[in-house]
Amino acid sequence: MINTDRLVRTFLELVRIDSPSGYEAEIGRHLEARLQRLGLATESDAVGNLVGRTTDGRGPWLLLSAHMDTVGSDRGIRPVIRDGVIASDGTTILGADDKSGVAAILEVLTVLQEQSLPHPPLEVVITVGEERGLYGARQMDLRRLRARHGIVLDAGGPIGHLVVSAPSQDSLRFVVHGVSAHAGAEPEKGINAIRVAAEAIVAMPMGRVDAETTCNIGIIEGGTARNVVPDRVTVIGEARSRDNAKLDALTASIVAAFQAAADRHAARLEAQVERTYHAYRLGEDEPIVQAVAAAARRLGHEVRLRASGGGTDANVFTAGGIPCVVISTGMAEVHTPNERIAVADLTASAELLLTAVTALAERGE
Repeated sequence: MINTDRLVRTFLELVRIDSPSGYEAEIGRHLEARLQRLGLATESDAVGNLVGRTTDGRGPWLLLSAHMDTVGSDRGIRPVIRDGVIASDGTTILGADDKSGVAAILEVLTVLQEQSLPHPPLEVVITVGEERGLYGARQMDLRRLRARHGIVLDAGGPIGHLVVSAPSQDSLRFVVHGVSAHAGAEPEKGINAIRVAAEAIVAMPMGRVDAETTCNIGIIEGGTARNVVPDRVTVIGEARSRDNAKLDALTASIVAAFQAAADRHAARLEAQVERTYHAYRLGEDEPIVQAVAAAARRLGHEVRLRASGGGTDANVFTAGGIPCVVISTGMAEVHTPNERIAVADLTASAELLLTAVTALAERGE
């Protein structure tokens, strides 16, 4: 029942609209108009999150969600299709993360309308700033949402693999204050902030800590000239774990590594730690998990409930009392110029969403 040609056209149209995090105004207007043409009542909040609600349906409200922003700063994305796979021209990301999810939702809404298929009342939430630590979802007043469970389209992997667990994340920001000096004439009078930061980074865990725990330093900014001992450096990173006790211990060890390095060199340290989002784990008996798993089996997909190393807006919704299962759209190598998605997978994800939505209406769940 999914119109693959139309779905692909929608996806290509969306990826051609530039929308790096923080610059979603144009695509927000585009999506609002599309939802309104499909008969949904829409509203936007102060940060640009878009909510659309159907005016009909049976049973409890169901949340359908994806995010409209793309990672990094890439613009001018030029999608190409080769051998049934959509990719960029290799100079930018593709933006399948997460415009594939948005396109699938739009196609399902269109099919429901065209064919007058049964469905629950649908609350469509398309967020901004997801790539900035789930910023948009975290700014939402979840009390205004009517849905009590939901489906988020924001994962890769085989169709039928359902994400039911994801980690907490700590955002880390360190500013090391040293002392500037002439690097050639009087280096001993300086305290090299970059060296302090480097010692701290070498002493801290990095990368894969264990099966459910990771950490990373992603940004280092500092120095003014090659012949000046740098008196300031900023280091930005993150730590994640699906076990909050492990995350607490990891983050404490990272802060301790920076403080110890600063103390050795008589530097001053500013440390900021924020628990950006919280881990969750849905059981096999969660109704929304059972419903989506049943829909996937009905379509012949192997169902696997899996844990993810990445956070999605489902972290925020689930913590707010709206348990959400995350389904794959088939996107691969996201956040890189090699990002791609097979047309068959994009279609299959939309078929899974449509099957789950109509089945929930039939079951009155």
